Amino acid sequence: MITWSVHSVDEDDIRRLSDAFMLTSLQARLLAARGITTEEDAERFLQPIASHLHDPGLFNEMAAAVGILHESVTSGERILIHGDYDADGICGAALLYEALYSLGADVHYFIPDRARDGYGLARRVMERGVEKGLGLVISVDCGSSDDEVVSFLKQNGIKVIITDHHETKTRVSGADAFLNPKLPGENYPYKELSGAGVAFKLLQGLERHMGIDLDLGRFLDLAALGTIGDYSLLTGENRVIVSLGMRELEGWRRQGLMALRIESGLSKNAFTVRKLCFTLIPRLNSPGRIGSARDVVRLLVTREREEAREIAREIEEKNRLRRAHDSSVTEEAAYLADIVMKRSAPSALVFSSSSWHEGVVGIGASRLAEKYNLPTVLIAVKEGIGKGSARSAGLVNIKEALEQCSDLLVRYGGHKEAGGFSIEADKIPDFQVLFEETVAELLESSDTKPVMRADTEITFAECDHDILSFIRKLAPFGSGNHEPVFIVRNIEIMPGTREVGDGHLKLSARDDRGDGKDLIAFSMAAPWDPARIVGDRIDVLTHLRHNVYRGKEEIQLQVKDIRLTEVALP
Repeated sequence: MITWSVHSVDEDDIRRLSDAFMLTSLQARLLAARGITTEEDAERFLQPIASHLHDPGLFNEMAAAVGILHESVTSGERILIHGDYDADGICGAALLYEALYSLGADVHYFIPDRARDGYGLARRVMERGVEKGLGLVISVDCGSSDDEVVSFLKQNGIKVIITDHHETKTRVSGADAFLNPKLPGENYPYKELSGAGVAFKLLQGLERHMGIDLDLGRFLDLAALGTIGDYSLLTGENRVIVSLGMRELEGWRRQGLMALRIESGLSKNAFTVRKLCFTLIPRLNSPGRIGSARDVVRLLVTREREEAREIAREIEEKNRLRRAHDSSVTEEAAYLADIVMKRSAPSALVFSSSSWHEGVVGIGASRLAEKYNLPTVLIAVKEGIGKGSARSAGLVNIKEALEQCSDLLVRYGGHKEAGGFSIEADKIPDFQVLFEETVAELLESSDTKPVMRADTEITFAECDHDILSFIRKLAPFGSGNHEPVFIVRNIEIMPGTREVGDGHLKLSARDDRGDGKDLIAFSMAAPWDPARIVGDRIDVLTHLRHNVYRGKEEIQLQVKDIRLTEVALP
């Protein structure tokens, strides 16, 4: 059984925050559970503003980068922005392209084809750029491991600015400027920027260097979408970027995003990061997963309504195709996982297939890791080469695990939570054995156990609109700033509890103070048969969310986990 844990907080911090901001004890506990214990930290957290962004000049090589870029813009050199094929790289490339185009630069963009070019700077495009007279290449969300391609560019007289955020141990020696907060020795104080975030910092630096107003607020929607799309930590500077970017996004100034919003069914107002992750982000990612994502940049920068609508419709069709691939991979892998789990207790799940599309194995790996709470690797095999995606389930450092298997891999990369790699097909069985052994050793050495964490306990009476309103102030939620989770203890299941929809459990319950609430537990009707549990006492782990049903607004308790209440022995 997965352990439940409540965040430990200092009661003195609770009293101090309550007094300083006129908060209830419950509200102050939600702040403290996020490590917010001082008045200054609380003010910055609750009211993020543009002045909270760090000085871009704190990057070691920002001065070199903006000097080169300024010269290229004013001299009319041909500039190529080379993004990556996911939402982060696409949004970063789009914001740089739009800003430089507005300055009159001779600027172009390229997004690689996943199957044809793979990850990183595309050699074939660089060779064509040499023929076309390129003067400057700017990478976005890639380039930190492309020494060979950068060396080729330098040999042909082309300047290179690398902007990236992926883990790296060394600087690309040939680059004219290298902006990556994770580079060892880099002085930039916030290390968790997304690729789009680093691109935005380059614009901040350029604005200051040129002494002009680039109206940078208009690019925060793309910086925010890139940050959300990369599942970057929503702490520190990322929290500021996403908070301000969400406000910019609410204006729907971009024709492309407006068209994509309509296709996705996202509401115009009152949307959340979570809703963006189910609507816009998959559609920004879909073309790059199964083909070319070049048109997504065109969608983001176009000012023509009809062009935006046409591209959005094409993206929607690609998203339907992606979902079909995704469902097939997830269903087949889950079937294999069920067989394995019945036969043994594996430390990790590793599966491969020649029928899977490499663009969606990452989605499938994420879903299996979440479902089985195990590190998961899915590998798509084509023409003797496997393309794998790994997810950690929050239990091990995936990059560290891949490093220990690197002798079997052609290429690999990633970070703590996720990674990707290429492998020769005949080495996959050996990799499966070694990866499982490696994960088992990492788990044993770290003594990591599955835990569901709650911010604090709550009663039904406290589940009111005041606390829901305060929860909204804690948004945006995501990695590093989780949506509040509460424990409600010792509630009695009442008549009226029933199965609804496709296997969902609608709970009618009363707590030990006599207050009643309805709760929804998605996909839990099978393990908690409503015909058998009426009268039982349970504890629940739950979110509090705003819900509108048939025009009626209500506070909905969405259950994450259930367990029987432990009765103290006399």
